[in-house]
Amino acid sequence: MRTSRKARTKASLLAITQAAATAMAAALALAALAGMVPAAAAWHAAALAVAAPTAAVPAVAPAGATAVWPIAGRETPCPYCDVAGAAFGEAGTSIDVLLASLDPQGDPVADALVAAAARGVSVRVLLDQSDFEPSITEKAAKAIEYLVAHGVEARLDDPAITTHAKLAIVDRVTVIVGSTNWNSYALFEHRQADVRIDDERVGAAFAAFFDRLWMDPAAKLPMTLDGVGIPAEGPVLVALPDAGQSTLYGSVVVDLLAGAKESVHAVLYRVSVYPQFEDSATTDLVSALIAAARRGLEVRALLDDCSFYADSAKANLESAIYLYQSGVDVRFDDPAVTTHAKLLVIDGETVVLGSTNWNYYSVERNIEANVALLRMPEIARPFEVYFAGLWAEGRSIVP
Repeated sequence: MRTSRKARTKASLLAITQAAATAMAAALALAALAGMVPAAAAWHAAALAVAAPTAAVPAVAPAGATAVWPIAGRETPCPYCDVAGAAFGEAGTSIDVLLASLDPQGDPVADALVAAAARGVSVRVLLDQSDFEPSITEKAAKAIEYLVAHGVEARLDDPAITTHAKLAIVDRVTVIVGSTNWNSYALFEHRQADVRIDDERVGAAFAAFFDRLWMDPAAKLPMTLDGVGIPAEGPVLVALPDAGQSTLYGSVVVDLLAGAKESVHAVLYRVSVYPQFEDSATTDLVSALIAAARRGLEVRALLDDCSFYADSAKANLESAIYLYQSGVDVRFDDPAVTTHAKLLVIDGETVVLGSTNWNYYSVERNIEANVALLRMPEIARPFEVYFAGLWAEGRSIVP
């Protein structure tokens, strides 16, 4: 059994108010979903105006604050449970959940979800099933049975599709996204990186994504940022959902790595290198990381050694050697723990996190959910502290 370690980072609430927006000239960019959500939204202090090319959202979003909770470390036994449980307790109308794995046994987040359904909140859960691993489907089917018995509308995805996202949307406003599955190991032992965002536009983007998958779990959605002018200055939020026909996460991360000026700190559960496939989106990610190191930046990557899974362990070891030989500083975690995070901190001010591993299926085929928080040093700071603790405990790949 894997053991847990306390990290030294406290999950903190950071709110960006209208007054702060005035000072920071903030802007918000959302991924466009085939005419269903705004292609771009500009957030200004005066009226939080939304420039939407479709009629899917109102022209002006209600005034209010955008709040962001970084969720990392073990200041409490389960920071994710605390933040998600509070969000579900506040739910007034709806909770939508897109998950790779859920085991209600000993899961306080599932308990909070069921409690919300019991008080009349509309709760929908879409879980992964597998056409290649029967145990995944068996566990998911048991979870579905439990949830339905407790008033939750729940179903399985298409077996030919891998739903790898870890996403919850509350009242179509609050989004909780990151690396955490809903089982006792993931919640209480594994090292994760998640975030809660309260913002109507981020909520609308991910809610529309969920709605399409709920209607058709086999849908391959053409997610795109084409035509979206992501501001070059000020803090920006970018929603990055992918569903089998896009590589939003890969393309945005490659661009961010290309623009990095000082440092890149990565915590990655799984990395695969495909030198024989030069046009692979995963190869683009690895190449961009190496290019940053060769420009003289401090580039550090902490990888899980995947000691419980032989294929993943082999892939991570090969990738670690390749990265190290290419100039990236690489360490492995302790074999006794699972570092399941998928986290990038760039220049101490930009954070990208979510469910996407750096391998072919995750980057190019799976249903995934990620978010980029650009030029937000207040948000990046706790994740940098978290990374520093993990790095200090890491093991060099060379003697």
